[in-house]
Amino acid sequence: MTADSFEKAKKGMKDTVKGVKVTAKGVEDTAGGVHETAKGVNETAEGVIEGVKDTAEGVIEGVKDTVKGVKEGVEETAEDVKDTAEEVVDADTYTGSDKEKEVNREYNKAGGKEPMNPEDIGGHEPTAVKRDQDTEIAEGGQTGTDTPEAREKYKKSGMTDAK
Repeated sequence: MTADSFEKAKKGMKDTVKGVKVTAKGVEDTAGGVHETAKGVNETAEGVIEGVKDTAEGVIEGVKDTVKGVKEGVEETAEDVKDTAEEVVDADTYTGSDKEKEVNREYNKAGGKEPMNPEDIGGHEPTAVKRDQDTEIAEGGQTGTDTPEAREKYKKSGMTDAK
């Protein structure tokens, strides 16, 4: 080997060592990045677990509140049914509970929603037609409307269609 070849080989070796050192530094940096990423993934997983726990606790608390509310509603309804059942003497003659009567009284006031309210009926004129006693249906001596004169009279007054 010549001196020139030896120097070239020596320089190549030095460049290769520098390249290996740079590559090692890059691998080391990458390993640090992977370590940081793993740490972030771990923190994210812990956050997700904590969020799931909080959500589950909230759902459980909501279900408990709902069950409690339903229980109270059922108890109130059962009391109302019991009260109503105590008021019913005979199913055929049941007239409603005191609560129902109280609510219905509001609707039975004058001007209320019930159409046959006695106060409303008393305050209005009757709907039946009143007929004057001196109104005659047929002229004296006639017994029907089948005469030509009667047909003509009804035709002119526009009351019926004369045959």
